[in-house]
Amino acid sequence: MAPRPYWKGHLKLSLVSCPIALYPAVDASERVSFRQVNRETGNRLRQQLVDSVTGEAVDTYGKARGYEVSDNQFVVVEDEELERARAEARTRPYAAASPSERDVESSHKHAALKRADKQAEEEFIQPRPRLENPRTIEIERFIPKAQIDPRYHHTPYYIAPRDLVGQEAFAVIRDAMAGKDVVGMGHVILSNRERPIIVEPMGLGLRGMTLRYAHEIRSEAEYFADIPELDLPREMLGVAEHIVAAMLANFDPAYLEDRYRTALVSMLKTKQPVVPSRAGPAVPSRKNVIDLMEVLQRSLAVKQPASRKSAEKPRMRSAVAAAAKTEARRSKEPTTKRSKA
Repeated sequence: MAPRPYWKGHLKLSLVSCPIALYPAVDASERVSFRQVNRETGNRLRQQLVDSVTGEAVDTYGKARGYEVSDNQFVVVEDEELERARAEARTRPYAAASPSERDVESSHKHAALKRADKQAEEEFIQPRPRLENPRTIEIERFIPKAQIDPRYHHTPYYIAPRDLVGQEAFAVIRDAMAGKDVVGMGHVILSNRERPIIVEPMGLGLRGMTLRYAHEIRSEAEYFADIPELDLPREMLGVAEHIVAAMLANFDPAYLEDRYRTALVSMLKTKQPVVPSRAGPAVPSRKNVIDLMEVLQRSLAVKQPASRKSAEKPRMRSAVAAAAKTEARRSKEPTTKRSKA
């Protein structure tokens, strides 16, 4: 059975487009997960929404999104406001690349960069194309693959053509990127959220990788700033390099086995036969039906003798009448035959 696509749309390069489908490259169904249950009954527990101040329970329709601005003070954001923000984001140009405010404020030696950041607030890179169709991945630029920092990698997908008509256009886009050793970069809307995505050749198909946003990545400067540069002895470095060469091996996915999950699965298989089977749904007792049958049988036994006695008299009368008619018919037959002779 063919896997179900996570997303259906089109891949577009300039005037060339083809229908595609995205398939998750990561299988989350194999993950071992646990539920909160009642230790006594084994039944699953349900959580209730409770107001943290009043202690009162809140129904689902009373739930909303809130952004915390101070201690236990939130700005309520409605769904319509989020939708307007999404629409604005699709046409908003990119701001000039600059260090994040968090990294600048964490170190006084970055004061010059902070001033440069303020001057760059009004500078923009060329406007990004507007997403006319949220079901389209339009390649906006091509980037050398080596320039993509792995820290930005988020979620991998497999990309395949959806029908025979689009296979040629799909192959053209794939082979063009493979010939130049570049990846295509664009945007895709998944689960009502726009994500940057890179597309690169992978065998006969394409691999898509959604990227993290720039503000999600921490700068390494504040972590590596206190590491000194050391002049290591050549002999010591030579020994380390020899060890590295001796341990050199090819990558094997077998080394990525989740041994904790394997141990959990083995333990759960052992515990599963021990779990007592739940009692089935309550079945109405048949005792009343059995008693009713006994009553009916007794009633039938009481009625049968009387009915037999009353039925015997008509039977005797009918038997005597039938015998008389037969005897009269026999007595008449010989006289008629002799008279005719």
